[in-house]
Amino acid sequence: MDVIAMLGWLLEHDVNALLRVDAEREGVRPWTFHASGGPQGGRWAVRADAHSAEECLQRARKALRTHGLDLPE
Repeated sequence: MDVIAMLGWLLEHDVNALLRVDAEREGVRPWTFHASGGPQGGRWAVRADAHSAEECLQRARKALRTHGLDLPE
């Protein structure tokens, strides 16, 4: 699942999410994924920081699973 499909899936499941790259970190884990909310008004937040977009999304998927959100491949 690419990032656009992933964000679309999260939107369909009432999850607020974003993927950000921060050049000011000077190469130190510049990619950040953040998500919060979820079905039935969930009150949780997930953050994943990584060196690459791919690594960041892998970490995000793992963290989202802990909140019952098992994204399709």
